Amino acid sequence: MQELSKNSKRRKPKNADVKKSIFTNLLYCGDCGHKLWFNINKQNPSIRFYSCSNYKGLRGTCESTHYVREDSLEQVVKMELFKLATYLDHDENAFAELLEHKTNKDSMAERKAAESALAAATARSQELLRLYERVYEDNVNGKVTDDWFMRLSHKYEVEQEELKKQMFDLKNKIERLDTAQNSSGSFIRAIRKFMTMQKLTPIVLQELIDKIEVFPIEGTGKNRAQRLIIHYRFVGCIDLPSIVPKHTYKLDSRQGVAIEYLPSAV
Repeated sequence: MQELSKNSKRRKPKNADVKKSIFTNLLYCGDCGHKLWFNINKQNPSIRFYSCSNYKGLRGTCESTHYVREDSLEQVVKMELFKLATYLDHDENAFAELLEHKTNKDSMAERKAAESALAAATARSQELLRLYERVYEDNVNGKVTDDWFMRLSHKYEVEQEELKKQMFDLKNKIERLDTAQNSSGSFIRAIRKFMTMQKLTPIVLQELIDKIEVFPIEGTGKNRAQRLIIHYRFVGCIDLPSIVPKHTYKLDSRQGVAIEYLPSAV
């Protein structure tokens, strides 16, 4: 057995030589919210693409594949980051003010909603404690049977555990929002790093982008268009002023078929 093991060749893991995509875990379906899965065209391995993991053709519920090619996605993201870099280089003070206004406006609304949800969860948790004490006293006094007490106490305990997790998540969210209000400097430094490198890397994407929403391709022939929405870290979607030229990216995928990518929330 030892000799056989020594002479046998170990098989390479499946897709071991395939280069990983830098956009993994950043792409989400613009309709159902599920992640997009990375794929490689079997007939033409140079075509690397993403599609919705919840597509109904894969036993999901989403109506469209939300197909997007990796090379096109890379061009769109680079184009958008160059626009941010252009505005930053043109007027850093205005750019910083834009980020601060955007961060404060969005985070204040999110923080208010999170605080409201936390208050409601805390109130319900305290109410559950009172209900448990009441049913315990009723059981001791013979007003509630042991079986009924066990059922109710189990129900209260399950809900209490759910509330603990909910309150923990909400507190973390509030802390993240508080941190985000002071994050404009980190975001600007990440933009400058991209300006220096002039290329996309997993580190740059991690520092700059929270997620990218991909919507279905619409239209036919050369009028096909697809909307992509980039959510930047801490600041969400950024609507740059009119002084920054707005461009789209068009991919001629094959004869008579072209896709225009619209990287905006509009």
